[in-house]
Amino acid sequence: MYTDMKRLQPTRLALTVAVSLLASAALSQAPTDADLQALRFYLSEDNQQAVNSELRRLQLQYPDWVVPEDLGQLERGVPGERIDAIYRQIEAGTFDAARDTIDEISGAYPSWSPSSELLETLANAEAQANFEAAVAENNAEVAIRIARGNPALLRCERVNNAWLLAEQYQATDDNASALGVYGGIARSCTDADILVATLEKSAAIASLEQLGQIADLARSQAPASAERLTSVENRLRAGILAQDPAQDPALATGLPGASTGVLQGPETADGSFPPGISPAVSLRPVGRTDPAPARRPATSGPVVARPATSSGSGGGGGGSSRTASAAERGDWAGCLASSAGARNAATVAQRGWCALNSDRPMQALSDFSDAAQRGGSATARRDARYGQALAMLQLGMVDQAAGIAAATRFTPEQRLEIEGQILDKRGVAAYERRDYARAIAYFDELERITGVVRRDLAMLRGYAYLNSGQKEQAKAEFQRLHDQMATRESRRALSEALR
Repeated sequence: MYTDMKRLQPTRLALTVAVSLLASAALSQAPTDADLQALRFYLSEDNQQAVNSELRRLQLQYPDWVVPEDLGQLERGVPGERIDAIYRQIEAGTFDAARDTIDEISGAYPSWSPSSELLETLANAEAQANFEAAVAENNAEVAIRIARGNPALLRCERVNNAWLLAEQYQATDDNASALGVYGGIARSCTDADILVATLEKSAAIASLEQLGQIADLARSQAPASAERLTSVENRLRAGILAQDPAQDPALATGLPGASTGVLQGPETADGSFPPGISPAVSLRPVGRTDPAPARRPATSGPVVARPATSSGSGGGGGGSSRTASAAERGDWAGCLASSAGARNAATVAQRGWCALNSDRPMQALSDFSDAAQRGGSATARRDARYGQALAMLQLGMVDQAAGIAAATRFTPEQRLEIEGQILDKRGVAAYERRDYARAIAYFDELERITGVVRRDLAMLRGYAYLNSGQKEQAKAEFQRLHDQMATRESRRALSEALR
């Protein structure tokens, strides 16, 4: 994209070439948009010698192509007011109209593509509007799905969304997930007012121990406000005891995953969304803009869990049979309901798989950890540790999952899946910290052991090459991806590699 380019006029030699080509037969073959990228680049640089050479090369490759009389038509800057109009439409909430305007500009200016910032602004604004609408309509399931799929909505500067998300979980009687959200806010945000409000909101569903854990997290984030937070905690603890004087602290289960270190796991790039909220991949890399690196994804894709196949023994009775039956037919809610209060390791492990498939990784991790300690056989303990590692990876606890893998004799299939996900996440993390050489090494090793590398990771590897100065490798990677499936992203990547 060359927005600052002025309208160019061809040299006399370029005009001579163009006029001679106008006499060609009717167009039967023409260069693709990707073929013209080098020509556009040379036009933007006003390098007429390179323009003429590229025109001759294209004419040899496409003898029937009619060169435009005005070569400047190949690369025109988009008027700033057209871009401003898109932002005004986004601000007004007319998202379909904004997309129509983007399509219109793309048609009028074939070399233009919307910036990642523009696309992100549009996506976030539309997600925010849809989330607010779902909350207003008391449609908790839709609101939860939107928030989970758009982690940008859950940043500290939009903390009201996180509070609303916790309320949606409470509306569906999923207090464990609501506490996970409150814990995530306390773990990520530093504003004392936000932390105080979060403590107060969590007190409606928290036990004394859970409230204390959230307060501890809040104090660690805002040590200068520790005295204020402690005062609020003491007031809220008194209120909980006043409402339930018989509350037994021994019955407090703690925050979901607290005993296993979930709340101490790695944070996202800005440390701002709650644990257990695992956003889908959204890879929209853009070209290098110093000093910032190319755009990258926030996280790797979600784990695809499966029910355990190991058969434990004892203690389950009819409930254990109902749990297994529900799991076999994919009734995760039924599985969780029938296994509530289960004590034997096999049923607890099965409940872990159902929790993981229900997108409740913190509960799954707790169940797998329990089953791994009490499993009746070596195979059962191994499978529980496999579930542990998968849940940790879904929660972003990559180092902890690697520790489990190093200490467990997994089956070849299990090891391949765990190690593949570890390499995936470590490659993305390396790219996030601009360690491009290590990111490339991780992605290469992932491809070596699995035989494939996902398109989004391959695109990221290409940008790692580009950002580390390896233009030829970047061009080869982008060209391969473009040949497989030409997209706006692959065209843009190739254009960056040609610079």
